[in-house]
Amino acid sequence: MKPSVTASVLPARAVVDALGKRDINVEPVLRAAQLSREALESIDNRLPHESVRRLWEAAAVAARDPSFGVHVAEALPTGAYDVFDYVLATAATVGEGLTLLTRYVRLIYDRSNLHLVVGPRIARLTSRVPVPAPQYDEFSLTLLLVRSRQASGTHWRPDRMTFQHERHEGDHELARVFGCPIAFGAAENEMRFAPSVLDLPHVHPDSRLLTVMTRYADSLLTSLPSRGDVVASVSSTIARQMAKELPSLRSTADVVHLSERTLQRRLAGNGVSYSKLIDGVRRDLALKHIGDAGLSISEIAYLLHFADSTAFYRAFKRWTSEAPAQYRRNLFE
Repeated sequence: MKPSVTASVLPARAVVDALGKRDINVEPVLRAAQLSREALESIDNRLPHESVRRLWEAAAVAARDPSFGVHVAEALPTGAYDVFDYVLATAATVGEGLTLLTRYVRLIYDRSNLHLVVGPRIARLTSRVPVPAPQYDEFSLTLLLVRSRQASGTHWRPDRMTFQHERHEGDHELARVFGCPIAFGAAENEMRFAPSVLDLPHVHPDSRLLTVMTRYADSLLTSLPSRGDVVASVSSTIARQMAKELPSLRSTADVVHLSERTLQRRLAGNGVSYSKLIDGVRRDLALKHIGDAGLSISEIAYLLHFADSTAFYRAFKRWTSEAPAQYRRNLFE
């Protein structure tokens, strides 16, 4: 059966190349992740995301390097991440580059929920993963920062970083790269920084090349596994219905022209449930609304069809590990 949660071969190739440069035998690491060299040959191949996650962890053990992900990201040659490197580099500003990154990150991991939330005082890049992948997550955020610094020609620093995973080996290398306080065991992976960073100009913007690369990236999005069809379609349907009411399974099934049972079966085949989609849409809308100073907390709770502000408070605390008011203060202060 074809896996429903997939990832690009690019992060797996980065692992294999890094181990090769260290003269470490790659074959046992690939076996531990249940991957073959053949699976990595074509750039168009997609791999089970769980296998990619295991590959990164096994590689760190083989390399005896608890900061393997950080070190690979720092050393990764420009262009090794294909379209992402070029889209980020040719954008006009840091903000445009990061916005495009959130648009195309599903090409790397088709369940990615990376968001850029911008407030008057704080900007945040946030994402959540069902199962933390310490090395892979540290690699991904380190690479994002490194590439943004290279594109802008500035050594900008985040104000704060959080990771979902726990870390017991110390965070000296992460602290060296990010240059800010870092917390672990958080509800989500987050990079927090000043909104002024988004205005930093890139050194070599190229609007013509950017147009070509974004057109190519858009075409790649259409070829992603069915998650892009079923899950994305149902999520957008839920979001539209949320304007009037909290949509039920039956009402959503009617809109997408499926029976309730068929809809549940197709969602389960993509590793999600209807209740999780409802929760995810509510979270996304909550993060959008919380940045609108014209809406009170109680009004946001009403818009998202919570029974009361207390229920919204509990859900928001579960999503972000912060109370709604505190989260908003961090945005506006």
